[in-house]
Amino acid sequence: MEKLAPTRQNLLGLRVQYAVIKKGLELLKSKREALMKEFFGIVEESVRMRAEFTGLLNKAQRDLEIARALHGPAVESFAHAVKRDVTIDITVENIWGLNVPSIAETALTRTLEARDVSIRGESAMVFGVAREFEVVADFIVKIASKEARLQRVGEMIKADTRKINAIGEIMMPSMRRRVKSIERVLEEREREEVFRLKRYKARRPGRG
Repeated sequence: MEKLAPTRQNLLGLRVQYAVIKKGLELLKSKREALMKEFFGIVEESVRMRAEFTGLLNKAQRDLEIARALHGPAVESFAHAVKRDVTIDITVENIWGLNVPSIAETALTRTLEARDVSIRGESAMVFGVAREFEVVADFIVKIASKEARLQRVGEMIKADTRKINAIGEIMMPSMRRRVKSIERVLEEREREEVFRLKRYKARRPGRG
C-alpha cells in the first residue's frame, strides 16, 4: 500500500477506508455462507441421485442381458429402430453474480406410440428394457446439471475464501498498523506542541 503522510486528514481517510473494507468483508462472508449452503445442498442431492442412478443402471444392464439371452438379435434390431437424437437445452442462471449452467430437464422416456414401432412381434421385456435405459438417460442429464452447478459454486467458494483470507489476514491488519502508526505520530506531535506552549508561557515576561 502507498505510504501516507501522518496527517489528520490521511488518518480520517484511512479510518473511512477501513470501515468500507470491513463492511465489504462482512458481505463477502455472507455471500460465501450462502454459497456453502447451496453447495452442500447440491452435494446431498447429488449423492442421493448417484445412488439411485447406480441402482437403475445395474437393473437395466441385468435386464438387457436377460433380454439378449432370450431374444437374441431382436434386441439389437429394436434398438436401431427406435434410436433418436436428443436435444439438451442449457441455460445460465445467476447466483450471487456467478453464472451457473443449468440443463433443462427433458423427459426422455417415451410411450409405445412415441417409439414409432409396431408392438406386434416384440417382447414386452424388450420394451421394458428400452424404457429402463431411457430412465437412466434421464438421470444422466439431471446429474450432469447438478454436478456442473456443484463445480461452479465450489470454484466461487474457493475464490471468495482466498479474497476473505487476503483481506482479513493481510490488508486489514496492514491498515490497522498504519492507523496506529499515524495516531502515535500525531499524539507525539500533540505532546510536543503542548510542551512548547508550556515553555513559551513560562518564558513570557511578567511571569515568575
